[in-house]
Amino acid sequence: MDHTTLFVGIDTSISIPSNMGKRKQFKIRRVEYEELSPTVTFACYEKQDTMVRTYFIKDALILFVEVTPFIQQFEEIFGQCQSELDVFTTDMSHETLIPKFLKVIAEKKGGYIEFPTLHIFGQKCWHDDAIIVGNNAALIELRDIIDKAIQYGEGRLGASTSDGEGYDLFISCLPGDPENNINWRKITLPYHDKEMYSPSEDEVDPFSHLTLFRGLLRRSQSN
Repeated sequence: MDHTTLFVGIDTSISIPSNMGKRKQFKIRRVEYEELSPTVTFACYEKQDTMVRTYFIKDALILFVEVTPFIQQFEEIFGQCQSELDVFTTDMSHETLIPKFLKVIAEKKGGYIEFPTLHIFGQKCWHDDAIIVGNNAALIELRDIIDKAIQYGEGRLGASTSDGEGYDLFISCLPGDPENNINWRKITLPYHDKEMYSPSEDEVDPFSHLTLFRGLLRRSQSN
């Protein structure tokens, strides 16, 4: 299977332009820079022997950054990434990547009028019902993200609850079933009523199955 790489898009027009000082603070060194066209530049950065490729789309002020374990430091330098600008690729050539970047930028500009509002109400205990409540924008994006998760194994949707509190919904495509995949047998069950069910120490946090998006997680991984 081809290796999948994830790039996230950052709208630099809303970030504070102080990246040189923060790059020195985080010991991130730019080792390559190239003008690919009048509107696209390529830069490669190095930190602890890890190379991070970036593409800057000048007319849109969007910087696409390859996701590595250091992605949160790149966010602090350039600004917070936006889930609607996620780009998956198995081909790292400029010729393949740049059209993908331009496509998601065009889709963002012509995007939904509504902001995605999504509530997810899970099961309190076994046999309990669950429901997802969302506006059109959220459900359309959720459908598209599910398609990406089926193709690439993972997906991410940026949404908010109706009180305006934003969050990321991560989707992991875990193949098989408990009969033939040990990961299903080990994963924590989704019941959230702790009086009815409390995970045991050997159960696995579902967020641990994320690989492409692991560096973007902001929740505690201690549980």
